[in-house]
Amino acid sequence: MPETPREQRESQGWIDVPICEEILSRPLRVLCCVDGSGPSMVGLNFVTDSLMQLQRDTFIQVLHIYDDSKDYLPPSYRKDALKVYVDAKLTSSASTQRYRISWVAKDGVPTGERICGAIRDLPANYVCLGFVGRKGKKDAHMLSSNTLEVLCHGRCSVIVFKDETPEELPIKRPTKFVVSVSLNQSSTKAFLDALRLSRPDDEIHVVYIKSYMERTDSDYTKALREKYSGFFGALEDGAQQVFHKFHGRHIGFHMVEKQIRESTAQAVVRYADDVEADFVVVGTNALRVERGKKPIGSVSLQVIMLTDRNFIVANWVNVNPELYGKHYT
Repeated sequence: MPETPREQRESQGWIDVPICEEILSRPLRVLCCVDGSGPSMVGLNFVTDSLMQLQRDTFIQVLHIYDDSKDYLPPSYRKDALKVYVDAKLTSSASTQRYRISWVAKDGVPTGERICGAIRDLPANYVCLGFVGRKGKKDAHMLSSNTLEVLCHGRCSVIVFKDETPEELPIKRPTKFVVSVSLNQSSTKAFLDALRLSRPDDEIHVVYIKSYMERTDSDYTKALREKYSGFFGALEDGAQQVFHKFHGRHIGFHMVEKQIRESTAQAVVRYADDVEADFVVVGTNALRVERGKKPIGSVSLQVIMLTDRNFIVANWVNVNPELYGKHYT
């Protein structure tokens, strides 16, 4: 019997269970890019003090792209000083089998292209970047060229830090994630990434923005609520071994109503500010660029530009389970 329209909408939003389990169970392989700027060094601290402690099979590669012609840089931004600092930080955090340090000359190749090459070579399932580089803020509502290149061609999830100092990180307290969702696979991947990067006692707020004056659940919102109720149930079900490993998080599904003349993105940012989120998480499809589209949808783009908080762009690769496993091996 053919699917009803509602069933089609629901199935389009699902990621097959084997792929969900693959996302949640494969070891973390993180590329952390540093240039001496505050946000990039915050990223390094998050990697060493949080992600490397999350699971013992996590592997980290720290990448610095240097240009010897820039001899005017402050001492702390220069390649040798950075390498000493990074090496000391990694040595104090993990064994040498769990990390690699890569200092690569720019040699006329754009930095973003160098980063994408390193993502492919590792291969990484997450990359950490600072929102701004050594030049500082040009425009708070404009992505840097390196971040844009990685979003376009990196083919992995991107963790971008706007925090300026490590003291702002949730290292010794629970982390708060706000995940913007709808009934599609890329937002499902956003939820899975937040779950994958979380620790016990962390908070994950799954948020759907309702239209102004929408008082009752539509078929769409009912399907969305049921979808995440199923996820939350699997986390507490001891028979679901992969999902059950992530129990102990405080997870809730929240329908947030827009205020008058408020956009969806503004509502997401308002909610994140209200709960004092550490990370705002949105999803995108890795094939958007190949289809001639921008690397990230308009609502997700507005969210990450409007928020003052760190953000994660979860990159969904739309393939079958067998190919998905090969993509990250």
